[in-house]
Amino acid sequence: MTQSRIDIFAEMLKQQPEDAMIWYGLASEYVKAERWSEAADALQSVVRLNPDYTAAYQMLGTALVSQGQREEARRTWTQGVEVAKRTGAWKAQQHMERLLASMSAVAHGSEFCE
Repeated sequence: MTQSRIDIFAEMLKQQPEDAMIWYGLASEYVKAERWSEAADALQSVVRLNPDYTAAYQMLGTALVSQGQREEARRTWTQGVEVAKRTGAWKAQQHMERLLASMSAVAHGSEFCE
């Protein structure tokens, strides 16, 4: 099922390559299929087309972490927090702040604290 949805979004993008929502839909399908590199590429297109799309920053950071690109994920979520503050997307802001905090906790070894 996922492959056919990927094909549908890819076909839609041939007609509307500048539609951030279609890119986001494609990225969501790639995430479901754990195709992290392709998801990251699609999400970078979303952010390029709509720099205020906070959900794209959230998902892009996750795709990057899943590829082992922790510093790039940190930069993405930090940028996403700034966008969320500017646009008033407080829920997205809180979520990305939690992701950044958990990333920092892991980096400092506190996941081993009792």
